[in-house]
Amino acid sequence: MTPTNNQPFYNGKGQQSAEQKWTDLPDFKDDDLTHPGGYLASPGLVAAVNVALELGMPLLLTGEPGCGKSQLAYSLAWELMFPKHPQDPWPKPLSFTVKSDTQSRDLFYNFDTLGRFRAARVEGDSADARLYLRFEALGLAILRSLGIAAVGQLGLKDCVEGLPEERQRSVVLIDEIDKAPREVPNDILNEIERMSFEIPELFEPKKGRATVALSRGEGQPQFRPVVVITSNREKELPEAFLRRCVYYHLDIPPFRANAKDATVTIEDIIEKRLKIKILAEDKKPSLEKSVWLAGMSVFQFLREEASLSKPPSTAELLNWMLLLQKRLGNSPPSLQNEATRSLFCSSALVTLFKFKGDQERAKRLLDDWLARTA
Repeated sequence: MTPTNNQPFYNGKGQQSAEQKWTDLPDFKDDDLTHPGGYLASPGLVAAVNVALELGMPLLLTGEPGCGKSQLAYSLAWELMFPKHPQDPWPKPLSFTVKSDTQSRDLFYNFDTLGRFRAARVEGDSADARLYLRFEALGLAILRSLGIAAVGQLGLKDCVEGLPEERQRSVVLIDEIDKAPREVPNDILNEIERMSFEIPELFEPKKGRATVALSRGEGQPQFRPVVVITSNREKELPEAFLRRCVYYHLDIPPFRANAKDATVTIEDIIEKRLKIKILAEDKKPSLEKSVWLAGMSVFQFLREEASLSKPPSTAELLNWMLLLQKRLGNSPPSLQNEATRSLFCSSALVTLFKFKGDQERAKRLLDDWLARTA
């Protein structure tokens, strides 16, 4: 839905408008930009994924924010038709976003220590510690691989909601591993290799610590989780960690004009996501370009010539062009139309420029691009 009578939703004049209400605001659907059916991977990335699958190793992806690292995990789960949760529209990975205080245990489970302590003061030894246990992405993936019968034997069946009857393999996405304390990456890989983790909070005098581990019985498939790890390279990762991963650096795909032998271009990604066609126009002046070609031209200009503090990413380009599509439709006029040109530039200002200094230069940069004759 676009604003009524082409008026903005919000006017900022300190007055209520009878024309626009909260019920008029558009709903954003996840699959507008994130449905895995629209994900295109380069041959190098495809090769890296298949090596990781065949060797059973985690796949480590680096690249600038917004280049599609996290979306690879969604594409993998969807293309290989992993089991999906009943509430999800398509198969999705189990996801964990790393924080600066993340410990290796946090990727497997969380334990409400304070809640357990309070219950113990009231209920004494009858307070069941399992009630204060919550499994996270890697822990839940291992439990799914074990199956409900084995989880029941561990006494953990009531700790997990929606555990399937049959054993299942999962895709696990560990996002932004470079934010974790330095020892965490190696600790995580130790447990990923063993496919096991301990829960010391469930210690029993006769049994010791509770341990969750995949069976290594002969002839029995383990259904090991497929692990995708991303890093924005805010800090370097330990060499031991890198050695035990399949590694791939994800670059922004080339533009068609520079593609040479590339099989995936940035234009291909935009066309696939937005279901549009970006046609070359024989080096027309900027003002005569169609909106889609003009958008690609501006994006290339900002990344390659503008020397921005933060060049726009693929994700920001997609957001901008999705907005233009929602406002102008699939066959918009060229930039010679004043209203189209105004929307094109004003929306670029807040979607493609993300630093104050860059925004202060934005109008001049866009004017320079508009003045180009080819």
